[in-house]
Amino acid sequence: MDLLTPADLPPELQRCTQHRILTPGQILVQQGEPAQYLFWVATGQLRLVGFVKQQMITYYFVAAGDFFGESVLHFDTYGCTVIAEVPSEVIAIPKAEFALALRQSPNLSERYLASLTHRFHSVKILLELRSINSARERLLHYLMQRRSPGQTTVAVDKPLKVIASELALTPEALSRLLARLQADGIISRKKRSITFSQKGLEDIAK
Repeated sequence: MDLLTPADLPPELQRCTQHRILTPGQILVQQGEPAQYLFWVATGQLRLVGFVKQQMITYYFVAAGDFFGESVLHFDTYGCTVIAEVPSEVIAIPKAEFALALRQSPNLSERYLASLTHRFHSVKILLELRSINSARERLLHYLMQRRSPGQTTVAVDKPLKVIASELALTPEALSRLLARLQADGIISRKKRSITFSQKGLEDIAK
C-alpha cells in the first residue's frame, strides 16, 4: 500500500492544514512545546533532535514524502526539536481534526498505519546500525543494506554529513573510513555512488 500523503486527507481536513516555509537552521517546533500539529514534508529535509544534559542527540532525519510528529496524537507536548537542514516546506495538520478523521475513515486509518509501520521499520534499522560498536563494520552494514540484490553499486542520495549523523559518526570520521575502505580495495567511489569490489564482497561475506 502507498504511504499516506496530504492528498489522502478528507477535503474538510485539507482546508485546515497550514504550509510552512523553513530556512536552513530554522526551528519548526521545540521539544516540550504544546503539541498541536503533526507534519508532512513537502520538500527539503529536517533533523529531529533531543537534548540530554545540554548535549544534542540526533534521532533521525525526515525528507520529502515523510510524515512525522505522530506521537502528538497521544502526548500533550513535542518529544523532540525539529530543525530544517535545507530550505524546506512542511504541511502542518491539526491533531484534533486528524484524530477525528482517523476515527471516521477506515481507509485513512489503514494508510496511516502503513506510514507508521514504515517509520518504525526505518527507526529499527537505524537502532540496529548504531548498536554496532565498530565504526567500520557499521558503515559496511549501512552500505550493504542499501545494495540491491545482485548489484555492486550503492547510490549515495544523501549528503555525507547526514549519513555520518545517522551512523553516529563525525563527517571527518566518515570521510576517513571511506578513504580507508577505498585504499584497502573494498570499494571505489564516485560523487553519487559507491561500488563494492568483488574482493570486498567476498571479505564481507566471510
